[in-house]
Amino acid sequence: MLGALSYLNLIFAVLYFLAYLLNGNRLVVLGLLIVIVFNWMALRNLEIRQRQWSAFQWLAALITILYAFYMGYGAVLLLLDAIRYQYYPAAAILLILSGLIFSFTIILQLFAGLYQKTNKKSD
Repeated sequence: MLGALSYLNLIFAVLYFLAYLLNGNRLVVLGLLIVIVFNWMALRNLEIRQRQWSAFQWLAALITILYAFYMGYGAVLLLLDAIRYQYYPAAAILLILSGLIFSFTIILQLFAGLYQKTNKKSD
């Protein structure tokens, strides 16, 4: 499951970046790069069957979870603004949906990674 979520989050990172390209800022691009690095490290750990995370992976996980909350919060604010002004362009709906789904899968992946790390059963 962790491998599938890692691949899914890599795809969502690219899709979210493309959806956000019109109004993006440096914080979003930096967060996406860290998400990509964390997912790459998670996939690498799965391939070599390593359960221990390095200090860099813990740092990337912390920044990734903060980024997921930031992105989810931004999507909720955008949704509330769209509802308040009753203005629903397709670009805003796409950004809201992709932001919420992407932040949910990031958080799910981090919990799955921590569960797998602490689970003592052998694969």
